This record gives sequence, structure tokens and C-alpha cells, in this order.
Amino acid sequence: MKQKIDISLKKQAKQGRSIATVAAISEAATYILRHDGPRGFTANKVCEKAGVNIASFYQYFPNKQALLFHVVKSVWERQFARLSPILLRPGSDHSSKLRAFIREFFRIEASEADLRQALKTAAIDLKDTKEFQDLIAEGAALTKAFIKDALKVPDAENLDFNVNFIVLLVTSFAERTTDERVAPAKLIRQADLLSDMLIAHFGIPSG
Repeated sequence: MKQKIDISLKKQAKQGRSIATVAAISEAATYILRHDGPRGFTANKVCEKAGVNIASFYQYFPNKQALLFHVVKSVWERQFARLSPILLRPGSDHSSKLRAFIREFFRIEASEADLRQALKTAAIDLKDTKEFQDLIAEGAALTKAFIKDALKVPDAENLDFNVNFIVLLVTSFAERTTDERVAPAKLIRQADLLSDMLIAHFGIPSG
């Protein structure tokens, strides 16, 4: 039986100094993941980069997996803050919203490609935790609700398949495209081509 990983913070940072300490540790962890990858991601190296002692690290994080989840959560919340206003924008012009969403998603993936690749490898052990699954489910629920509203497919089984297909297609294509480090103009062209294909295939209406 796989041992459960404790990824909850030991305590919340509430005072100025403690908030700064946690922020420094998180920033150092993000830097190391970007530049050194998962192999360089250790508590000692993070503390050295952050300029804090190891005791300060363990005051807040029970292990490096808890810090990793903290980084993942911060990245996810930052991305969601950019994407959710597009999905929640009022109006029935779903094709324009889908195009704007895919463009912004491609930009995010491009700006954080190095970090995403590192997190994808480092976060394997986190995927079975409830905290990680809840985090992913929050964003997935909003994205799927938007797609379901845009598609207007009456059959529930086909609708779920089509929603999952679109999510998988967009995320996989964005990863492949941004991994190739294409120029920004080409990135947007490819995002628009994907949008055009989905809009045409599913008959997604404009306003």
C-alpha cells in the first residue's frame, strides 16, 4: 500500500516576517525547479537559495512535497486568475471567448514551459493526494462548464466525451507547441488555428 504523503502546511504564515519567509522559500523553490529541474530540488538547496536556515523550512513545511504542492497551488492560482475572467465573461459570443481563452492558455504555457516541465515530473507523487485532485478539479469544473454551455449538445454521454476531448486536445497541443519554443506570433497563429477548427467542427456560436 502506497504511503500517504503529508502535504499540508504545518502552520499558516500570518505575520509579516513569517509571510516573507514562506514567500522567499517558495520563490527559491520555483527558481530551482525552473533552472535545475526536479533533481536539484532539495530542502537544503531551497534554503540556501532563499537565505533561510533549514529549521525555518521545517517550521512551515513537513517535507519538500508539501513545498512542491505550495508551488503548484501558487502557479495554478496565478494561471486561473488570468483564465477565469475570460470563461466567466458575460454574453453568448462563445466563439470569441473560446478563442481568447485558448490564446491566453497558450501564452501562459509558453511563459512557464520550463517550470511546467519540471513540475510535471516532480509532482508525480502528488497526483494521488486529495489536495492535488481538489485543486485540479476546481479549474476543470469551470472550464468544462464553459465548454458545455458553448457546445449545446443535448446528449449527456456525447457531451462529456466532447468536453474531455476538447480539454485534452487544447492542453496537449499547447504543451507540444510551447515545448518547441515557437515565436510569439506563430504561437498565436497556432492557437487561432486550433480555435477555428473547434469552432467549425462543433458549430460554436458567436454573439
